[in-house]
Amino acid sequence: MHPDFFRHPFTKLLTLVFIMVTSFFVLFILSYLLAIPLFGLSFAELSNILSGEITAEHTAIIKYFQIIQTIGLFVLPPFLAVRYFSDRPLQYLGFDKRPGSWSWVAVIVLIWMAVPFINFLTELNQEIQLPEIFGSMERWLMNREESARQITGKFLQADTLSMLALNLFMVALLPSVGEELIFRGIIQKVLTQWTRNAHLGILIAAFLFSAMHVQFYGLIPRMFLGVLFGYLFLWSGSVWLPILGHFINNASAVIYYYVSQEDASLHSSRYDSLGIEPSTVVISGVLIVLCCLVVYMDGQRLKE
Repeated sequence: MHPDFFRHPFTKLLTLVFIMVTSFFVLFILSYLLAIPLFGLSFAELSNILSGEITAEHTAIIKYFQIIQTIGLFVLPPFLAVRYFSDRPLQYLGFDKRPGSWSWVAVIVLIWMAVPFINFLTELNQEIQLPEIFGSMERWLMNREESARQITGKFLQADTLSMLALNLFMVALLPSVGEELIFRGIIQKVLTQWTRNAHLGILIAAFLFSAMHVQFYGLIPRMFLGVLFGYLFLWSGSVWLPILGHFINNASAVIYYYVSQEDASLHSSRYDSLGIEPSTVVISGVLIVLCCLVVYMDGQRLKE
């Protein structure tokens, strides 16, 4: 039995943030000290690499720190924080519940069929223009988007299958597990408890999920994905479905980049051959609804 102090939703969120920040800094310091003998660099050389522009020569080092950062910020904290929230940590996170077979299939189809609709949302988002008074902010946002696109392109460069596997682990597997445990497994549940409204909890968690990436021109499509993942978690009671959906979304981009070897950002509009004609968007929307309906009905069947 835990003290009531840890049962209030606001306290839970503060505890989670504290654990995330602490875990990140502890692992970063340890990985920094380990990187010096691991890569045969001096303290000054390593500092210069991390503060400078990413080059092909130093990509391995940057990927090493990216993996540690993801583990420290997203993968490890939910397992540490949930011990203060529940006597049954795995049940709280939704790890112990197995979705129905049709739900797995529906999620796979859902993510692929949602591409045209997400591309449409991406175009809408990119057409948003801030008022002139925020001109400097808009230029900063655009420069940041371009910088993120270039960094993503360098990260996803892979000449061998082993490099592709590393990219899938770094960009698809770790973020899908860590971010879904944080935003769906904990934050969504805490916000639902706080607002006493499951739909509001999903929307706020999805907004935080999207805002966390600090990419304004991808805010709407990423929030839409967050809402989808939120309802997958709500209907099934299992965190495995949003993890699967998140993984397929990220892995598809990594594989697409590997096959095409073109400069494409992870969450930008992709698979242009599919187009974003109105009819395509409508069909995509209908298929999204049908796939969600399958997950919902499968979840209801298991509950009964």
